[in-house]
Amino acid sequence: MTSAQVAVIRTTARRESIALGIAFALNAAVVVLAYVLVMGGTAVSVWLTPRPRPAYHERVFAKPAQEQIAAGVAEHGRDIFRTICAACHGPSGYGVQGLGRDLVHSDFVADLDDAALVAFLEQGRPADHPLNQTKVTMPPKGGNPALTAEDLKSVASFVRGMQDPRRMPELAPWAPKPVQVTQADKDAALAAAGGDAELAGYIASGNKIFHSVCVACHGQGGVGISGNGKPLVNNPFVQSLDDDGLLAFVKQGRAPSDPKNTTGIQMPPKGGNPAMSDDDILDVISYVRTLQPAKSVTQAGK
Repeated sequence: MTSAQVAVIRTTARRESIALGIAFALNAAVVVLAYVLVMGGTAVSVWLTPRPRPAYHERVFAKPAQEQIAAGVAEHGRDIFRTICAACHGPSGYGVQGLGRDLVHSDFVADLDDAALVAFLEQGRPADHPLNQTKVTMPPKGGNPALTAEDLKSVASFVRGMQDPRRMPELAPWAPKPVQVTQADKDAALAAAGGDAELAGYIASGNKIFHSVCVACHGQGGVGISGNGKPLVNNPFVQSLDDDGLLAFVKQGRAPSDPKNTTGIQMPPKGGNPAMSDDDILDVISYVRTLQPAKSVTQAGK
């Protein structure tokens, strides 16, 4: 090979090397430019996108703890919550699927001041309210008109303590309080039982339990609540089952997905109150029988 041929080969190799270097540099520049455009666009997008407000725990725990709730107030609020509000929101306030929402992690609750929270409990929220995300009615005072302003304040305080345990005092273990039946209750039950004193005792007890637990969904006197529980007065389903059948049904409840659920609303087991015994439920059944035509009552006692 002559020196001239060697020179040509070297020149060609040098040109190819330079061309490859230029191509590599161009490719690298394209990659860097693409990265800058993508990341820059993302940064601009993030900057322009409104940021969500902090979650409830940041709203609650980012601030210094407020004063501790008085033990007596918290216990009273817990008693009411566990017997009434638990039917829809669960005994610990974490909500019941197909019914009430989680109150412990609720931004809505965290944003309300105490007066506004009490007012909300007193007023409730109908199913067709534009802010009602569950489309399940929250009845005024949880369906129990006997609750006083002080009762509602105690419930609100207990909910505050569930959201912020720093404020919750140490409470004794909860146990349901015995049903208090007045003489007027006994007299009314005796008349409904046709003079049967034993059955009257069951009815009077069931009346009290019903209007503490079941009332939240089925309303005073079992007339039902629009957007929530069905009327139990003259109810064909109740009349179709004997006491054992109704006991099994109440203990099991009915999910919204059940084909026989015509409301699409959850009926929680034991009405959402796991503390209810079989005897408690049978007492409620005895009371519900009094809401049926006379023939149904006489056919099915306890």
